[in-house]
Amino acid sequence: MTITTINGDILRQMFERGAQNLSANRHVVDELNVFPVPDGDTGTNMYLTFSNSVAELNKLNDLSLYAVAKTASSGALIGARGNSGVILSQLLRGVARSCKNKTSLDIAGIAEAVTMAATQAYKAVMMPTEGTILTVAREMGEFAEAHAAEYDDMAAFLADVLTTGKKALAKTPELLPVLKEAGVVDAGGQGLIFILEGMMSVITGEPLSDAPEQPAADTVKAEESEEDDDAAYCVKYTILGIESGAIEKHQAYLSVIGIAKTPEIGADGVSFHVNTDHPGKALEKAVKAGAVTDIAVVNKQLAAEQPRGETIPYGFVAVSPGEGLTEIFKEVGVQGVISGGQTMNPSTEDFLAEIKKINAEHIFIFPNNGNIIMAANQAKEMSDKNVHVIPTKTIPQCVSTMLAFDPDVSWDQNEAQMNDVLKNVSCGEVTYAVRDTKIGGKKITKGDIIGIHEKNIVSVGKNVSEVTLELLAGMVTEDSEMISLYYGSDVSDADADALAEQLEKTYPDCDVEVGLGGQPLYFYFVAVE
Repeated sequence: MTITTINGDILRQMFERGAQNLSANRHVVDELNVFPVPDGDTGTNMYLTFSNSVAELNKLNDLSLYAVAKTASSGALIGARGNSGVILSQLLRGVARSCKNKTSLDIAGIAEAVTMAATQAYKAVMMPTEGTILTVAREMGEFAEAHAAEYDDMAAFLADVLTTGKKALAKTPELLPVLKEAGVVDAGGQGLIFILEGMMSVITGEPLSDAPEQPAADTVKAEESEEDDDAAYCVKYTILGIESGAIEKHQAYLSVIGIAKTPEIGADGVSFHVNTDHPGKALEKAVKAGAVTDIAVVNKQLAAEQPRGETIPYGFVAVSPGEGLTEIFKEVGVQGVISGGQTMNPSTEDFLAEIKKINAEHIFIFPNNGNIIMAANQAKEMSDKNVHVIPTKTIPQCVSTMLAFDPDVSWDQNEAQMNDVLKNVSCGEVTYAVRDTKIGGKKITKGDIIGIHEKNIVSVGKNVSEVTLELLAGMVTEDSEMISLYYGSDVSDADADALAEQLEKTYPDCDVEVGLGGQPLYFYFVAVE
């Protein structure tokens, strides 16, 4: 059947097929991370964002064009994770706007949709960077707008739009030197191409390759244990594409780290539920088993303590990748904690849910990761409360800005003071390389320990403490007064104390503070003030 126009039902099928193709290839996108660190998650973030669109479409009865486009847009906006997910949600927002007051899209309508998608995405980014998904979207929009009138075959037109996108993607290393040095194309742009290839298959009728198999439907559900427990977190999520043999294995792992409820097996995936003190471990294991969606992490203690009636002047929400850091945040006055960080970026919806819980005149959000700031800002725009995002990219920045908070001055004075503090905190992190590469003039081998400062890999070695010392040697100046260490789940108390003792001897004029962060993947978060 030749498709000459796209109505709502066809558009819904295209979105579903786009999500399916991205799911099958999300690990390819994840591995395009410029830094060889164990937290490449662009593909996963884009998939989780887009799969939320499809989940909302599955609830939709009205299959008119605008209803489908608007629902997909709303689903992506609320489910957006990471910067790539937020940009994808804005692309869908542009598509929805182009569909308003239309019953179908012909070639001219598609050209308008592609163009408006790129325009909307550029508007949403404060400082657009060329050589990214934005460039890929823009060049497709420019081609579509300039050449739509030359086509009378929709499939041929879309094929050429897609080819334009692929050419733009291939050029991204020439626009961003860091991509060229790492030998990769832009991850977000590649994710967009996978989505469009899936959508295109609906028009051509060609099957997708390597699509993940879904588990067979099974509505049988055993009785759940009503056993009470004192675990700090209630964690729920659904894994799509998990192999039948891996379900029992994953359930067994959850039973080790907490009290696991019976999984629910359905046609769309397997839903898991565990009460645990280690939500990060559960989610880290989950993303290795398949595509994860419908993530919900609730801090049971904070939820129980949350006041319902009284309105307080100020509320604070922070993203935490570890239990130790959660305790530190609570000590400095943070009321709402969202479990997340590298490899588990919280969604816009996660922020909105936490904002809703806090009865405060003004709420400050600390994303604590550069890849989470856009989702926090999107939540701010969608909330009807007075929300202020402090663009913290690291855990130490959050702690320092919270310590600078003064309850006796106005919210805008506090916001200014907090942003000033960010300029005076120098932060670094120590992790390991997941692949061989060359970046910043340094040759890196898989398994090497690497120290990162201000988006630059500055130290490489085989020993965690030695790499950390070398990292700090480039961060401490004669004006430095304090060094803070937050050690992760793979560092022993003894090793952290030994490193702190060595730093005290090396930098006698600096106070050295060490705290258990409990974060996965990263041996240390460090800060110098």
